[in-house]
Amino acid sequence: MRKIKAVFKKQLISYLKNPARWGAPATFLLLPFILVVSNPDANRTLMPIQFVIMFVGISMIGGSAGIIMEDRQTMNLRFMGMAGVKPWQYLMATCGVLLLVSLGVLTLFGLIKGHSGAIMVNFLIVTMLASACSMLLGITIGLSKLAPFTMIVGILLGIGPVLAVDFGIDALSRFFYFTHTYQINVALRGGAASLPNVTTLDELSSVYNISDLNDLIAFIRELNTPSDLATLPMASIRVLLINMGVILLAFIGMNMRYGLDGERLGK
Repeated sequence: MRKIKAVFKKQLISYLKNPARWGAPATFLLLPFILVVSNPDANRTLMPIQFVIMFVGISMIGGSAGIIMEDRQTMNLRFMGMAGVKPWQYLMATCGVLLLVSLGVLTLFGLIKGHSGAIMVNFLIVTMLASACSMLLGITIGLSKLAPFTMIVGILLGIGPVLAVDFGIDALSRFFYFTHTYQINVALRGGAASLPNVTTLDELSSVYNISDLNDLIAFIRELNTPSDLATLPMASIRVLLINMGVILLAFIGMNMRYGLDGERLGK
């Protein structure tokens, strides 16, 4: 336990000292906060849910892979191995830091959205499950030779499902349906509106009767109206758990191939 605490403290300090790690989550939080503060009369549902999706898809995958890659490149993994730190102790401490950061950021997202009580709990259950999927995926990528493509994977999973749902692109929806970021998009959006396949602003205006700024604000509010989350979206949670299982198997495979233990530490 003492070694896990020591690694946890080291990883937390390393995370906080690296602007590249907390810069993206801070940006994803700052933009909706400014949106809500600058328009206090607006309903808080104006805060785009997409920021939550992008945090889970981009920041969590990139941050998780970044920690593993940095520790391998700086030989920290080898030094910790020489100090008697077991791979499972290292992973528990590292995952603990990432989940703590994720919990803090997602709680702030929930507060900005105006969630409280049972709705906040359900919001955190859904989003933390997705964050855990991103964390495992990021660590798996960090262990593999695919590490240079981390941000590409993160951007695809962070933006692809948003485009699929918002713009009603059926091909993208089918492609991303079983991804964890698509499922939290659906779970948080509930029955919210999505854009039809329109090609011009005139067509969009015609379909939704948008004639002035007030109409546009009302449309954005409807587009980002979340499900009430009074009950857990079990269909999405089942897919999230399947995702986690598949990613966990991939992680085990990568750990066996490129592992964190033995002579391969730090290579």
